Parts: sequence; C-alpha cells; structure tokens
Amino acid sequence: MRAAQRLSEKTKDIEVPEPSHSTAGDPFRPRTAPGGALAFQSAMREKQAEIDAMSVELAELRAQKQSGAPSGVEIPLDQLHEVVGRRRYMPPEKFIELRENLRHNKLIQLVVILPRAEGGYEIQSGHHRVDAYRELGRSTIRCVLGDATGDEADDGAFWANLMQSDLTDYEKYIGLTRIHAKHPELSQAELGERVGISSSHINALLSFNRLPEQARAILDANKAIMGANAAAELATIAETGNADRVVEAVRRLSERELDQAQAVKYAKAVETPKPAKAVAAVYKVKTGKSTWCDVRTTKNIMRIEFQSEAVADAVQEAIKQHLELLAAKS
Repeated sequence: MRAAQRLSEKTKDIEVPEPSHSTAGDPFRPRTAPGGALAFQSAMREKQAEIDAMSVELAELRAQKQSGAPSGVEIPLDQLHEVVGRRRYMPPEKFIELRENLRHNKLIQLVVILPRAEGGYEIQSGHHRVDAYRELGRSTIRCVLGDATGDEADDGAFWANLMQSDLTDYEKYIGLTRIHAKHPELSQAELGERVGISSSHINALLSFNRLPEQARAILDANKAIMGANAAAELATIAETGNADRVVEAVRRLSERELDQAQAVKYAKAVETPKPAKAVAAVYKVKTGKSTWCDVRTTKNIMRIEFQSEAVADAVQEAIKQHLELLAAKS
C-alpha cells in the first residue's frame, strides 16, 4: 500500500469532537455542533491536501526513478525526518564549507529519501545537506527516491560509511554494535569478514565498549578525539582498577590538554601520595632570661644560630670535639 493511502487510512476513523458549552478556553473554538463540524471539515481538508501533495510528490519521484534519469523533486524540509544511525560524521569546519558552498551554488548531489507510513520521508542520505539548507533558511530541498527498505537503508548507510576514511573510529564502533545487535548470529570474525577489516581491528573498535560509561559520554560529544588503538589501551587500564584516571584522561583529551599518547601515559601513571612535610623542632638555649642560641632541627639537619659571630667562633671547637667523641662511641 502506498504511503499516501496509508495516511488516508489513518485518518478515516477520526471522530468529530463533542462541542464544548464552556465559555472558558480558546475564544475562537466553535461552541456549536455546526461550528465544530465545520472546524473538523477544515482540518480534514488540510490533511487531505497534505496527503494529495505527498501522492503527487511520490508519483513524480517514482516516475523519474522508472525513467532512469531522476532529476528530483522539491520536498519541504519539514517533511524530512532523520533516522538514528544513518548520519555520517562531518567535522564542524567541513560542514561550514558545505553550507557556504550551498549558499552560493546549486545543489548537485540530491538528497535520497524513503516514504514513511506515518507521513513525510526518512532521509536515507544527505543529512548534512538538509542541515545546511535549514541553516540557510530554505524551505525545500531537491530529493530523489531511494529503493531500500528501512532496515536495508540502515545497514547500507553503515556499510557505506564504514569505508569512508573520514568516519571516526568511535562512529565505526557505534555502527558495529548496532549491526551486531541486529545480527547477533554473526561472530566478531564474521563481522570483520563482512566489512573487510581484520579481526584484531574489530576487537580494537569494540574496545570502546569496555571504557567507563563517563568516558563514553565524553566521546559521544567528541567523536573524533580518540582512535581505536588508544581506546583499547585505556580500556585495559580501566579494567585494572584505574577507571577514574581513564575518565580524567579522556576529559583532558577532549579539552585538548593532552593528545592521545599523553592521555594513555597519564592514565597509566600511578598517583603516589605526597609525603607529609616534615615539621621542624625549634628550641632556645638561654642564659638567664637571655637567649644564648636558637636550635632548629628538621629530619637529619640541625641548625644552631648564635647571638653573635664571636660566640659562634668560641664554641665551634667545643662542638667539634663533642661531635667527634659521639662519633667514636657510635
């Protein structure tokens, strides 16, 4: 059944609401049965117009597809909906370049869409072009009809994206976990064979899952900061009881305080508590009420300060002899 027909089926059982006799609420709300019926008929006409417009769009899209030379149809941006997992990562600076290019130039690569049963269209590919048009204040964008089911579009987007050099390792991990959840019968080795990468690299990509949850939350917002090899090392460090150091390393990495190698080194480092600062023992040697000398001892260091240089010279030999005597007895 066509999407437009399904929309029509969804609206056929809508009941006319009971007219309200209350004076509260919307002052423009119809208060009589005829008024309510007219409002309902107006809403139905709008819905039918939307269905008719979509039917025309779909008919033109399908006709172009069958002709083998699709030129696209202008589709309102508010009818385009994103499906999680299909969007490919694009660095912010690249998106700005794309947006500014589209500000001044014609759209060459059209957006690929799929009809939705609930109305509107899913974006199969072209998410960033749609975003750019929205930021530019455009109301429509030229689209062509895809030929995949929803699941095929999800899988196809991932397999295609996986081969893109600018897809981050973290996004590859997200895609792999999503695909593996849909195809649990595939082993990691079989998954690697299907995508054409080694089993060891599959293991490295999936090591993101072994990172602490707080670290993954940081990576969700900063997908490009860490590769799979660094993730594997940090995951192993976290599993040895240093999860807090790993989270802090990832945080510092996200704030560009560290690079990946420094983040791993930071996480590996064991924090040793700083020794308590030694407290000096201080006392005075007096003669009567006057201080003869001040003595200060810290660990293995003793410092004696006399009131004058003459006194220091006078007692120096006596101190030396006493120390030699103590040394001889030790």
